[in-house]
Amino acid sequence: MKVSIDSIFGSLFKNDLPVFDNMDAYLDFILPQIKPYSEELSNQKLFVNKRWKEFRDDEDFHEAVLYIFQNDDDGSLLLSIDGNIGTGGWEVIEKSSLILESGGKKQKAELYDLAFLNKDFFILKKHGNQKRINKKKYLVLAAEKGNAKLDWLDLMDKMYDLYRNNWLYTFMVFFFILVVGILLLSIFW
Repeated sequence: MKVSIDSIFGSLFKNDLPVFDNMDAYLDFILPQIKPYSEELSNQKLFVNKRWKEFRDDEDFHEAVLYIFQNDDDGSLLLSIDGNIGTGGWEVIEKSSLILESGGKKQKAELYDLAFLNKDFFILKKHGNQKRINKKKYLVLAAEKGNAKLDWLDLMDKMYDLYRNNWLYTFMVFFFILVVGILLLSIFW
């Protein structure tokens, strides 16, 4: 049996994202690994006056939904669904929670906790046990610029790249190869 270095070390550099049934399961796996790279809601320059596209894993979801958090005194929110504008509001509470209000005839407000925020991703977790009432756990928003053409699975992979491409992972791989190299040299030297 011939074993190549590529077969030994190749899988070390391929940190593939496991396959899950739905977006909530993907996020439950990804978010703990990328949490150290998240910003806080107090860093509003990351999410205000920016077009955030909503992503869902629902096969019946075909609308282009954009959230635009306005930087004004009353925290207004523009919601575009296929170009049709609705208004609402947003308010940060307790440093890591956000209230989103939607306007219209059936005005409602929802409480979300910040799950992840950077220049590309804005992931909010709906407060409460959403699984119990058969609802989605996360509101997944991605900066429209650079993500508009992706489907939700590609977006999950791009988000997982934050983990794959971080310096700690690279350092651990380098350290592992160095240790194995030293061990091999000490055995065969």
